[in-house]
Amino acid sequence: MSKARAGRRWSAVAAVATLGLFAAATPAAAALPGDGTAARKAGGGFLADEWPTSAGTTLKSVRSIVRADTGPAASLTGQGVGIALVDTGIAPVTGLPAGQVVNGPDLSFESQSAQLRYLDTFGHGTHMAGIMVGNDPAGGTVGLAPKAKVTSVKVGTATGAADVTQMIAAIDWVVQNRNYDPANPIRVINLSYGTAGMSAAGVDPLMYAVEQAWQAGIVVVIAAGNDGSTTTALTNPAMDPFVVAVGASTTKQTVSTADDELAAFTNGSAASRKVDLLAPGESIVSLRDVNSYVDQTYPGARVGETGFKGSGTSQAAAVVSSAAALLLQQRPSLTPDQAKALLLNGASALSTGTGKGFKELNVAASAALSTPSVTQTFAKGTGTGSVETARGGNHLTVDNVSLTGERTIFGPFNNAAWASLAGQKQTWNGGVWMGYRMAGDTWTGDGGTGGTGQIAGLAGKCIDVMNRLNNNGTPIQLYDCNNTPAQYWQLQSDGTVRALGKCMDVTAAANQNGTKIQLYDCNGTPAQQWKVTSARQLINAGSGRCLDVTDWNAANGVQLQLWDCLDQDNQRWVPPYTSRTWSAATWGGTPWTGTGSWSDPAWSEQYWTGHYWSGHYWSGHYWSADDWSTAGWY
Repeated sequence: MSKARAGRRWSAVAAVATLGLFAAATPAAAALPGDGTAARKAGGGFLADEWPTSAGTTLKSVRSIVRADTGPAASLTGQGVGIALVDTGIAPVTGLPAGQVVNGPDLSFESQSAQLRYLDTFGHGTHMAGIMVGNDPAGGTVGLAPKAKVTSVKVGTATGAADVTQMIAAIDWVVQNRNYDPANPIRVINLSYGTAGMSAAGVDPLMYAVEQAWQAGIVVVIAAGNDGSTTTALTNPAMDPFVVAVGASTTKQTVSTADDELAAFTNGSAASRKVDLLAPGESIVSLRDVNSYVDQTYPGARVGETGFKGSGTSQAAAVVSSAAALLLQQRPSLTPDQAKALLLNGASALSTGTGKGFKELNVAASAALSTPSVTQTFAKGTGTGSVETARGGNHLTVDNVSLTGERTIFGPFNNAAWASLAGQKQTWNGGVWMGYRMAGDTWTGDGGTGGTGQIAGLAGKCIDVMNRLNNNGTPIQLYDCNNTPAQYWQLQSDGTVRALGKCMDVTAAANQNGTKIQLYDCNGTPAQQWKVTSARQLINAGSGRCLDVTDWNAANGVQLQLWDCLDQDNQRWVPPYTSRTWSAATWGGTPWTGTGSWSDPAWSEQYWTGHYWSGHYWSGHYWSADDWSTAGWY
């Protein structure tokens, strides 16, 4: 494996929001992994949950706890409903059907690395997606809304770092692109993000962004925060009164709800704005993102080969987002206000513990209720407040220069101009947000159907770039599927199949049986064009021959070759051809320091080396949160 060079230090310092799987560190939560309790750590902008070593609760049990397996809820799957997951990306792991996952734009700093773009390097977003649409019967992970369509909008990095303006841009993108798939319009947003800061009531820009989504017909579900019951407020934007603010319940490892209590890590709140709804959020077993940050850091949370345990209001929010999708499948005409009322009116009150009286999700009861006639009458925000205040002390820093004030990561932020355009649903123009190029302008793939992910074949193994090198001539081989960028292929509309920024290529453009397959600079020739047939073959345009596993040898490291198409198993492949991916773009200009590049020089070390991370953490060569304290992913 290559060694990481010293590079510029990209970090987030001061008060940092946490992802749902970790929580802001407190003395009571400082237990180390391996002692049977949850270890907590806050992430950069996302409410990072806990990854416990205690016994796990399967999604089958969660389905029973929230009564999604009985009564009118039992037949609901989320079919026809889109869920936007604004998080740390999604990895193409075993148990996540390609047909249920779409890559929206990657707005994170990692978008500037072809090896990291769209991928969940943290492990949080994949865990959330598993709760929603996972389908790994062998491992026991079947999501609560398995036929919903999840659109991943990546904002967080390997440690969750993100600026509040990136989050606002992500929400804006979802609002403007909510109907990109008429068969699966986005009706739900899941946010496991929060900060400790809030502009004056009624003007906060982050709250205004989620209100625009709500008014556009999207149910916004937000993790309340993992700072514990001693806190006096929910995080921003969960504080917004329109949205569904979700806390976590502890289920005591039983299916009965009689012993359920408010999880101790859920944010406390003032009488003016309490948690709306609780859902199971302790030791939830979802999908494992192999070799991600949390997988490396919390090995005690692993369950078998494909499962991983997580605790937090993030997990609870993912459960509620799934429930919202089920109700919207049942009644597509529901407004967000009606969907929220159904969720709350059907919920069951806790009968014990410190959270006695709090309402816990009961999907069957909600699905059995009549559609209410309800309109929330809270005062609407203006969005003209300060993004610096909304950061809550969370500042991205590069070369010891912090991003502060009324600025995006690219430059000045005109609060009033943004609020006006957000109200008109016009902050994005293709891949340009508020005048700043953040992404490409459209979907990749033929008609938006091009796939991105692993390509599996003989013996369940994957097409892989040897040692994850991207030199011209690097062999394309068969290898155990391991979810690294060396196996992250993009099927482009021009017929090319790409990984690590280069193309799958026929050596010397030959057409003889036995010609080896390699990685090479994309050049548009027929030697790099491939067609997927109904027989699941990959036929090369230049030769008319098929991608073939040499001599039926399923050993790791066997270089793939061309061969006459023979309709046999060593020529059958399962590409991720049912997903879309929003195109990427190179960011212009310089970071807020005024010097340097958006792409850290250390990315040339290509952190995923071979089939493993090149290190157990990203030491100084990444955009991250080094000081995790009061705000973040939940």
